[in-house]
Amino acid sequence: MSNLADRAFLDEMPEGFFEVDPSGSFVCVNPAFCRLMQRPAHSLVGTNFREYATAETAEVLVSVFKRVHDSDGIPSRMEFEVGLPDGTRATVEISVTLLRNQTGVKVGFCGLASDITRRKRLEERLMESRERFEALFENANELIITTDEYGYIIRLNKKVEETSGYARDELVGKSILTIAYRDDRDIYLKFWRDLLGGKRPSYELRAISKDGRRVEYLLASGSVLKKEGKIIEVQYNAQVITPLKEAQQTIEGLKNHLKSIIESSPNVTVCLNRDATIDMANPVTEKLFRIPLASLPGRRIADLNPRMQPFEELIDKVLTSGTPHSLRDQILTDHTGQVFDVNIYPLANSPSGGVVFTAMDVTEKKDMELQLIHAQKMETIGQLAGGIAHDFNNILTGISGNLTMLKLTQDRNRQERYIQTLENITKRAIDLITQMLLFTKRNDGLPVYISIGQVVQEVLEITTRSVPKHIEVHFPRPDKEYCVLIDHTQLTQVIMNLILNAVDAIPPENTGRIGIHVQPVSVDDETKRLYLLPTTGRYARIDVTDTGCGMDEETLPRIFDPFFTTKTKGSKKGTGLGLSITYTIIRNAGGGIQVQSQKDAGSRFSILLPLVDACQQEAPHEEQEHPPTRLARILLVDDEDMLRDIGKEMLEFLGHEVVTASNGRDCLAILSSDARGFDLIILDMIMPGLDGYHTLQEMSACGLETKVVISSGFSFEHEDQDLFSSPLIVGRLNKPFNIQDLMRTITEVLA
Repeated sequence: MSNLADRAFLDEMPEGFFEVDPSGSFVCVNPAFCRLMQRPAHSLVGTNFREYATAETAEVLVSVFKRVHDSDGIPSRMEFEVGLPDGTRATVEISVTLLRNQTGVKVGFCGLASDITRRKRLEERLMESRERFEALFENANELIITTDEYGYIIRLNKKVEETSGYARDELVGKSILTIAYRDDRDIYLKFWRDLLGGKRPSYELRAISKDGRRVEYLLASGSVLKKEGKIIEVQYNAQVITPLKEAQQTIEGLKNHLKSIIESSPNVTVCLNRDATIDMANPVTEKLFRIPLASLPGRRIADLNPRMQPFEELIDKVLTSGTPHSLRDQILTDHTGQVFDVNIYPLANSPSGGVVFTAMDVTEKKDMELQLIHAQKMETIGQLAGGIAHDFNNILTGISGNLTMLKLTQDRNRQERYIQTLENITKRAIDLITQMLLFTKRNDGLPVYISIGQVVQEVLEITTRSVPKHIEVHFPRPDKEYCVLIDHTQLTQVIMNLILNAVDAIPPENTGRIGIHVQPVSVDDETKRLYLLPTTGRYARIDVTDTGCGMDEETLPRIFDPFFTTKTKGSKKGTGLGLSITYTIIRNAGGGIQVQSQKDAGSRFSILLPLVDACQQEAPHEEQEHPPTRLARILLVDDEDMLRDIGKEMLEFLGHEVVTASNGRDCLAILSSDARGFDLIILDMIMPGLDGYHTLQEMSACGLETKVVISSGFSFEHEDQDLFSSPLIVGRLNKPFNIQDLMRTITEVLA
């Protein structure tokens, strides 16, 4: 640098200035170049540019210097990246020219350097934005066309080509009316005028394809782009709505079709709006409720029949929650004996909201189910009948023999022994009947805490009498009580079904074995999945195994299906409900059941039930001292002479005054004619003529308020549940009963 003036000029320059000798070492740099390189001048001067560039960049710079040198001074420009001390990289643009001394000798090179990093990044972003815009424009799922202010096409996207069938170059420069359906050209022109007038309209238009065979419905909008008040271009955007239009055109047909379906449906169908009032109903509704269809719109569903009142609240819940609701075995009217399955479900995606109420007549189905379930019970009872009859014959033989000896002997000790034996035999008969009633009784599935071992033992006591001699039943009593929460009768039915099925699976010519094992298990996620259990944790496992004929792979998947049975020969033909009922009972108790079996290799049924901590057992019965029974005047009603006589004697032995009646009519006659009245009535439930249930109804109708103890030889689950709502009933007395049972019951009800 020759003088101070030049030096000051270089120091003020915004661009970086540098001089290098022929080898590429810096001779002079200005402050701007130092800032660009992020290095002080003293660290640059004397160093070679190769120290600040990659090998590739250094090679390019050498070629530039050589080109300038060989061209005798023609300047050259290039861009390259340089690494900076702060770890970043900068894009630098330099221009290089030849440097001569005063005599014209080439002494090196000089040049200007500018940091163009920001500019390059802006250019890259601008390019990316442009490419992104072009991609969005080109690949948009709607038609995009731009025209000049006169409607001649400037640009269009791929969707326009696909929809119209025209190639791009066939439309550019043409009027937009080229694709307009002929009957819609006036709408296109109005659309165009609205756009030029500053509006942002939305029009429904039709476009026709190049071959004239396809017409598409479009929903079009647009805008005008201006610069300094002059229109640069008009942009049109359009969505293809042909499928929507076609759908709209079929809506009326669908509505008519739906109306036809509803009207021809065999089910009661009522459509209600969001206010829970009726919009429409079908002819089945009119026939069932005997109300003209024309009078139903606007009325509430409870107006159909008083029996429909409970559904009002359910309809409101479905309207609020949007969740369907189902009810089984519903009675909708009082004037028919029909039973219905009811479904109430919301109208999905309906702008007017509302619900649909449907009711399917299942009366015939329910009757058939009851018959089949009864048949399944009769099948089981039939299998047990031989063993039961054998036991009763033994009991009757014992009673007959001891009564004969009682009459023949005069020895007081022997008489007492015969009497004690008769009491024991009678108790055995009572236990046998109790077990039978436990299985055959009607119940509501009331879960209780019970011991599995106890239930299995009860089942074995009744089933083993019917197990053939060639079959051994093995039940090792568990080392502790494993308790579950399930209905006692239902668990009894489950185990009994499995044992009797195992008996049927063992051919009479083979010696067989049935095993029953109870043990605790810990259920993990894999077992939970296998048994379809609700949770993991502690369960009781009941395995019922047999050495019978087993099942093949085709039979196994179907054994829990309702009405599927493999018993097809002779008297052993089954209903196919036993295992289906078993499956349902176990699932409802929160458990699971699986079966393993092979043809000719026996079967294993495995049941898992959730374990509970302890069984709620009744305390051992202890004879308690009852307070002296208040002496009473009692009316004993029973159609059996023997029971009336012995009952009267026992009551009189206890000190009561007793009047007897042989049926319900005599009972009512005595009550209406006896002026003294009675403190208590012991009323048999099953009698010819007027039975106990209807006698109670007549008493209520006559205003009689005498306390009643009902008596029956069946378990009371067989009685109509409406019976127990009578306020006259104060106690129950199961037959057979002895004098202690009689005294205990009377003491309790007269206390």
